[in-house]
Amino acid sequence: MLKGFTRNFKPLEVLTEEQVDAIWRGVLEVLERVGLKIEVEAPKALKIFDDGGCKVDYDAKMVRFPPSLVEECIRKCPSSFHVEARDPKNDLVIGGNTVYFMPGPGMRYLDIDTFESRLPTRKEFYDAVTVYDALPNLHLHHCNGPTTSFEGVGPFMSTIESYAARARNSTKVNFLSWAYESDRFNLEIAKVVGAKGFSGVGASPPLCWSDDSISAEMRAVEAGLPTLGCSGSIWGATAPATISGELITNIAECMGSLVLAQLMDPGHPFMASTFTFPQNMRTGAPFFGNITIAVACAAFNQVWRRYRVPTFEIEAAIPNSKCMDFQSGYEKAMNAIIQAISGGSVVWLHGTVYGELTAHPVQAIMDDDIAGMIGRFLEGIEVNDETLAIDLIEEVGSLPSNYLDKQHTRKWWRKEQFIPAVADTLTLPQWLAEGKKTTIDLAKEKMQEILTTHKVSIPLTGSQEEEIERILAEAREFYKERMGA
Repeated sequence: MLKGFTRNFKPLEVLTEEQVDAIWRGVLEVLERVGLKIEVEAPKALKIFDDGGCKVDYDAKMVRFPPSLVEECIRKCPSSFHVEARDPKNDLVIGGNTVYFMPGPGMRYLDIDTFESRLPTRKEFYDAVTVYDALPNLHLHHCNGPTTSFEGVGPFMSTIESYAARARNSTKVNFLSWAYESDRFNLEIAKVVGAKGFSGVGASPPLCWSDDSISAEMRAVEAGLPTLGCSGSIWGATAPATISGELITNIAECMGSLVLAQLMDPGHPFMASTFTFPQNMRTGAPFFGNITIAVACAAFNQVWRRYRVPTFEIEAAIPNSKCMDFQSGYEKAMNAIIQAISGGSVVWLHGTVYGELTAHPVQAIMDDDIAGMIGRFLEGIEVNDETLAIDLIEEVGSLPSNYLDKQHTRKWWRKEQFIPAVADTLTLPQWLAEGKKTTIDLAKEKMQEILTTHKVSIPLTGSQEEEIERILAEAREFYKERMGA
């Protein structure tokens, strides 16, 4: 089982208890007075809400939630849960003080010499999965990654083909896609390879859930997969412009998914997720990388922590920078560390270059160092007789003595320090003598090393490959008939 990183200190808090109370009262008030629009084609979901005690307007497809029901459903959520990977050594336990990192998506592959984007080839896509499988601080896979698709794959098949690629080339936990009913086929692939993973669905802000999302969540609950409810609002556009206001709509939207899961299966594993950004009022685009996102995520974690519900943060993976530069590094690192120290259970980080538009495995390799640095910070300081080293300090005394030749130093320096995999740590004369390599140069070399040496821990059998090909063929026929694609 992957241990992830353990946060060994009290989580960062950015709200007072009175502020948490005010936000929570606002969430309950919005859910009771305004409610959520559940745009389902069949009334099954509406009936589940109705039978569970919600006030349902079937004609308007509006569901209003009594505060007592909301709080009852939250209390039923487990504070932690187990997620099965294809290889048990990569299983996860989500919740508590454990933090995991996962990659973000990119619609297209970035040419890191020209910074122009294109679809990757099938080989490039499969190679990227291999890189992700090898990275020690990347713990699970995104449902639309490493990029959304690759050459020769139509839009409706993209998430199914990408899931098949990840199942073939990695044994880590997979996050299952749900768009256009792709989850139906991904669930079949998961059964074939002996993994569960988890399923996440997203609201349609403001205060709405689509039939596609709700139906996918119901299938995931029925299949026994842990589920995730996410809001994807933009502050000032599909949510209030204030952080406290967007927190209310964000949490209220997540609550629709939570309540549905608990009404269907009391105690069902659930994560609350945020994927919100301020609107850049100068451009009209989301303001990726903005530090206010970290403030909002820290508050989001704090509110959910009251009920010990695990949280899932997406925003850190997505910088505003268009290339692998200083801006990208600080936007990713600052958001990711604040999300991790404030109580996030899963933090997106690796691979994405700009928005959700571009990604590259070299970026993921550099991001893995960021994840490792954050993980070392989370571990904090070990304080005991051996680390305090009083006897050693007395033994060494003062100058001209030193600690270089001591067994204590040999034992502890690697445990205490974080050693990055690709960052430049040479002295200036060494750096000049060895070709003035940048971090990107070192990450490119690391990628080639991984592709030369890394092998998936449990290759698929011939019968598993045949079953995956059968499922892919079935999916192609399904979308040909249903979507004309």
